Order: sequence, then structure tokens, then C-alpha cells
Amino acid sequence: MQAPVQTAGHRIIRVAAQLGVCFVLSHLITVVVTCIADGFHWGINAWVLDTLGFGAGLFFTVQCWKASNCVSGTANKRNVWICVWACVTLCSRSIDTLMLFGVIKWDDVYATPTGPTLWANVVSEVTFGNAFALAALLGSCMLLFKSQPAAG
Repeated sequence: MQAPVQTAGHRIIRVAAQLGVCFVLSHLITVVVTCIADGFHWGINAWVLDTLGFGAGLFFTVQCWKASNCVSGTANKRNVWICVWACVTLCSRSIDTLMLFGVIKWDDVYATPTGPTLWANVVSEVTFGNAFALAALLGSCMLLFKSQPAAG
């Protein structure tokens, strides 16, 4: 199914879906790298938060893909949820990014990673995760508030 009129919002939300796929795949690689480099003893908080973040990322990747193929007005409920998820995610990713680089220390969540674990997280969480959430926010807002066709 494809939206009859592709707006800039549709294109951006499709980019968000593609970035979401990159996030999901790179996140799986990050888990493998972390387990090989640091073992499985991350602590229950880190495992729970990691699993929830992965599940949410996977779910919203699918939602972004669906939104990219719907007429703007018919997917408003989905776009509202994508917008809410993206706002919450960008806030939590800001804290996570600061924790990854050791600016914020929160040992109850996880210890600041080093070496391959840090760099795998930089790729999956900072690069793909932040770009995914930002594109989802921008695309969903455009679909909610600005629905004219894109030029060209």
C-alpha cells in the first residue's frame, strides 16, 4: 500500500523507518559485542532497559514504515504515537548518550562502557538511535501539521 500523495513528511518518516532498521540490526550487533567483550553480567536494570528499548525501537520502526504508506489524515492516531514516542526517546537518548561518554554516572543503570562495547553503542545508540528518533519526530510532526505534497 502506498499513499496516493507522497509529502515531505511521508519521505522523512520513510527515512525514519530505514534508520529504525539500521538501529535494530546494529543494536543486535551491539548486544553480541557487549556480551563477548564484557560478559552477560550487566545487571538486571541494564538488561531490562536494553530489552525494552530494543522492543520499542522495533515496534516504532514498523509504525514509521506503515505511516510512510498511508494518506496523511488516515494515520493521525499512529502519527501522534510516533511523535510521543520520539519525544520520550530523544529525552532518554540524551541521558543515555551522556552516560555512554561518562558525563553522567548512574551505576544503578549501567557502568560507562569502554573499548568495543563503547564504540558499538556509539554506532547503534548514538548514531542510528538518535537519528531514527529525530527523523520520526520530524516526519510525524510534518504529517500531523503539514500535509501538502512535496515538490518534485
